[in-house]
Amino acid sequence: MSLKEVLQEERQDLQSIKRPYETAAFIIFMLLFIQQLAWLGKALWQFIFDSTTITFLSVANWCNANNQGWIARIVTIDSTKWVWVIAGLLGYVLYWAIIYFLVWDYCKRHGYAKWTWTTLVVFLPGNLLFMPAYMWFIVYVFRPYIMRFIKRAMVEYKQFDPNHKFEEELEPAPEPEPVPLQPESD
Repeated sequence: MSLKEVLQEERQDLQSIKRPYETAAFIIFMLLFIQQLAWLGKALWQFIFDSTTITFLSVANWCNANNQGWIARIVTIDSTKWVWVIAGLLGYVLYWAIIYFLVWDYCKRHGYAKWTWTTLVVFLPGNLLFMPAYMWFIVYVFRPYIMRFIKRAMVEYKQFDPNHKFEEELEPAPEPEPVPLQPESD
């Protein structure tokens, strides 16, 4: 399938009324992504052409998504040097490649709401109910295995006999007394 066919299929899927939340998530994702790229472009423009700006970026401006602090950590090693700026930009590209393969493509292959989950994982605030957004995604993806584990634990709990004695609880058997050796007679 060519890129044009893939884009056409994605456009038709978003325009259908089967999943309106997917269309809304796509619009929100694109708005936030374009905003992020605009801040990144502004920071690059100022770094290259503005002589009063000696550092690459303000972390508060373009790293507002929940998991991109590590990119900012790369750049802030020394944000006055091109090598760290390029490393930060490569980290940014790597971040989006990871998001594509681990979230968007995974959801697409398994029939989950790909735009909704991608938007939540990337742009949801840092902690929601004391867990980062990507942890909610992991719980969602592995929910069959988690539920299977919980079910097995419940079955074992119901089958447990409270009078059962474990080996650690049993008293050790008394050791036999050693037989004294008799002296040899000549």
